[in-house]
Formats: sequence, structure tokens, C-alpha cells
Amino acid sequence: MAFEVRYTDCSAETYQAIKKIIELWRAKSPDYYVKTSGSTGTPKSILLKRDQLEASARRSNSFFGLNENSCVLMPLSAHTIGGKMMLIRALVGNYSIHVVEPRANPLEEIDPKSPYSFVSLVPYQVKCILEENPEKLTLFKNILLGGMGISPELEQTLSELKPRVYIGFGMTETVSHIALRKMNDPIYRALEGVHLEVSNNCLVITDSVLRIDRMQTNDEVDLIDSTQFKWLGRSDFAINSGGIKIHPEALENTIDEWIDGPFIIGSIPHETLGEACVLILEEAVSDEVFSQVQEVIREKFGKYAAPKQQILSPILKTENGKIRRKETLNALSK
Repeated sequence: MAFEVRYTDCSAETYQAIKKIIELWRAKSPDYYVKTSGSTGTPKSILLKRDQLEASARRSNSFFGLNENSCVLMPLSAHTIGGKMMLIRALVGNYSIHVVEPRANPLEEIDPKSPYSFVSLVPYQVKCILEENPEKLTLFKNILLGGMGISPELEQTLSELKPRVYIGFGMTETVSHIALRKMNDPIYRALEGVHLEVSNNCLVITDSVLRIDRMQTNDEVDLIDSTQFKWLGRSDFAINSGGIKIHPEALENTIDEWIDGPFIIGSIPHETLGEACVLILEEAVSDEVFSQVQEVIREKFGKYAAPKQQILSPILKTENGKIRRKETLNALSK
């Protein structure tokens, strides 16, 4: 089975974006500019080299067992690094790729009798699929999730699925994921060629395969050894309340089951604590639910982590559904 692209219910924009990537790849262009998602700050353009993209594609294809007999589903935007790399992996591995329009539930129009070797999804898509077509997740041999918004309840559900479900750690600068972890296992394990260390409590990445030398990140981790770590949160998102460092991402994952709509944990200035945690969301929850949220967080993370109040504000998102935390918080402070 050679490389081919099949489309289902795709817009002209999606078709043209994919066509452009394929043409650029086949023209053997040495340079590829990719925009960051904007989930951790203002989107910026990153220059990646063809040999880096190809090396990353080969490494991922090898890990997930993808070859010329494979067929994968692409439900991500071709404008993101995740979508681009799905397409480039198929080009490098010479296998077929089925493209569907990126949406909340991308499996809605998929034939329930068509198996796939692989799919990459964002957590919001997985939640929608579990609500509407959970049986279709069994069509895949491997599922890769991007992003960190996975609650313990969602992890437990995904760990019980027949497919192997992984969550990736990486960024545009690392050409997609450089480490993976299985559902219900908190430990990320680096891919071949990746060496990890810590500087100023944050992860530093060296990757001989991608020719990355000591890339400093803002990700605070508990480093187990040079190839394994537990992710704690972003240092630039951390809240200091009463002298205690609090990672809002951990709080959000814990209370995700209690809140239906989009939300984040943020902070406001506090006279004695310095910063006080608050729950920022588009629609207020009841007093009863808010009290339960406070109690759950207090028991697991301590009294300073419990949000002091609810604040109603629009929650800004990227095109892939990731929350644009910094922009949401900046808009709140204006």
C-alpha cells in the first residue's frame, strides 16, 4: 500500500493546506516554517529542517509500528505541528492517510467497520467521542493524545480501552513528541536518542536524533533519570499563594469531572497571601458544586490551593481546542 490521501467531508481550506504540505515535501524543500499553537503564549513561527521532520517521522513510525501496510486517521488541523507531522509520517512511511475535517467529534462520519492503525487526537475531541460514539475508539490500534488536560476519570476510562492510548510530551520546537506515557502511568519515557536533565527545576532536552542540544523548557518536572520524568506543570503558570507553589494544571485535572464547560484555575492579588487561587469559567457553577470543588482541592493540594471565588470570563482557545491560558488571564486583568 503506497502513500495516498483520502478525504471525508473536508473543507476547501483543509484540502489546500494538505496539498501544499505534500507539494513542499515532494519538492524536497529544506526549510519548513511552523507556527506554535498559542496555548502557552503568542503564536510564533518556528523554522524546522527537513531532516529533523524526517527523523522525527521515522522514529514515531517505528515506535507505533506504522509501515506501508498501515492506514491512519488525521482529524487535526494541517496548520498545527501535530497535523503536519501526521501527514509527513505517512509520506515518510509510504502509507495511506484518511483526512477528516477537524471538529469536536471527528469520528461521527467514520465507517464503524473500518479499522485504523493510528489516530492523534486532542483531549477535547476524546471527551466528545466518548459522549457520542465511544465504540468507534476501538477502531484504532494506537491512540496518541496531545495536550495535558486529562482528568483522572478520563485516564481510567481510556486505560480500559482495547487500543493502546498514549499522551505525548513535546512542542513545535521538538517536532512533535519526544516522550510518551501510557494512560494511568504518570511517568513519561523518552524516545530513542533523547537525553533529559533539569536546570532551575525545569526540563532541559537534548535529542541526538533531531540535533537538539540542551533546549531549556518552562516545564517543571520530577526527573527520575535521564530518560524518565513526571510532569508537574509550567513554571510560568505557577501560582505562589502563602509561599506555596501551586501548579494550576494539576488542580484542573482533578476537578474536571465537576465542571461541564471550559475553565481554568488562575490567581488574583491578595493582601496577605500574595496571590489567591480563583476559578475562572464562562458559566458559574452552583454554590454546592463550588464548595465540593474547594473541598476536593483542599484535601489533595492544601488550603492555599482551594479557589477563593468564581470569576466569569471568556475562555480563549486555539483552533485545536487548547486553552490559551496567558491570553485568557491577560484579558481578565484589563
